[in-house]
Amino acid sequence: MSALDQILAPTALTASAASRSQAVGVSAAPAGSSALTRGRVRHLLRVLGPAWIVMLADVDAASVITGGQAGSRFGYAMLVPLIALIPVLYVIQEMTARLGLVTGMGHAELIYARYGKRWSQVAVGSMVVVDLLAYVAEFAGIVLGASLLGIPAPVAVGGTLLLHSVMVLTASYGRFERMALVLSLGLFAFIPLALVAGPDPHAILGGLGQPIGEPGYLDLAVATIGAVLMPWMLFYQQAATVDKGLTRGDLRAARAETFVGAVASELLMAAVVVAAAAAVSSGAGASITAGGLALPAGLANLARGDAGVLMAVGIVGAGLLAAVVISLSSAWAWAEVAHWPHSLNLSIRKAPAFYAIYLVEIVPGALIALLATNLVSVVIEAMVLNVLVLALPLAFLIRLCSDRGVLGDLVNSRARSALLWVLAGSFLVFGLWSTVSLLRGGG
Repeated sequence: MSALDQILAPTALTASAASRSQAVGVSAAPAGSSALTRGRVRHLLRVLGPAWIVMLADVDAASVITGGQAGSRFGYAMLVPLIALIPVLYVIQEMTARLGLVTGMGHAELIYARYGKRWSQVAVGSMVVVDLLAYVAEFAGIVLGASLLGIPAPVAVGGTLLLHSVMVLTASYGRFERMALVLSLGLFAFIPLALVAGPDPHAILGGLGQPIGEPGYLDLAVATIGAVLMPWMLFYQQAATVDKGLTRGDLRAARAETFVGAVASELLMAAVVVAAAAAVSSGAGASITAGGLALPAGLANLARGDAGVLMAVGIVGAGLLAAVVISLSSAWAWAEVAHWPHSLNLSIRKAPAFYAIYLVEIVPGALIALLATNLVSVVIEAMVLNVLVLALPLAFLIRLCSDRGVLGDLVNSRARSALLWVLAGSFLVFGLWSTVSLLRGGG
């Protein structure tokens, strides 16, 4: 048996997980119902981080623009797909957490170990174009949000690059995570924004019908899937789970965090849709354009006074958090494939390539956002592309989680694997169909 086979053997994985559990001090819950509850809460709070951060980063600037477009064009109809995507988002991200907890490897590292260097390079390389478009969208969103506060574009971009660097250059995963958790709270500005828009509950219920026959609806629905399920999320959560030092003993809490994060993520997206849908007919707001992006009509009608401040906080926070998370997912993935040191607990001197990827890869996106004049269609089309690019890493994820040699007794059941393959195939078909439609100028 090779050294690699020994590492990936179920018994070795179980033993490795057990030893890592002891190393981080996982202990039995205290006796008594109240003590047991307190123990579980403390455990959940200790585990909190990887899933919550990636789920909130999922509500990035591009997602906000996509949600705003959906609410402005089709009212409350897009709420149905968002609600339907909650279990899908949970099931996919739970698999990444499970793999990280059991194997102690990041997603790219595990693909390398199980399927070889070439496939790991293909899986990671498929994200390059998507990540570049994502960076452009995040910076464009930040510039757009900052403009609502009167902050010039160069200042907004420069400040973002500074914070983007400071958040990881502390040689401590824990310090990074605490800063990211605080930053994630800014996205909850979308909740009061939706309330300020004054939605009518009866109108919401009456507007849930699906206008499938209307031009552009299916393309925007696919873009919404791409705004919710992004390839870099798979790489981030698994790598962050490992870097945080979580183990198999943290599985229950990690699942709870992933579920809560999935609900919170879609709740925030729904808030954007509701705000845009409720405000789209409130009057002709002034067109607001910055960073090559224009606020969708519904959001533009709200972009003044306190509502404008809430919108700015939400969009800027969304763009910054996503920029950090995407950069980290990419840096972790490439470093795993190249077998370079890749932990936030290491100094820049000990992991120079890892930090170089993180710091440099984002710069072209910042420059494009400063110079571009029209990125609205690019953002929507990038969300559609996400659905296509997701197919490959998702296929690896399903295969790995269906491999008893990797997960042992935590492997997916045959029925679950079959359903996941149907889901992955559906994403691929929808993505191809919508891409062809966009190329032909449809929607």
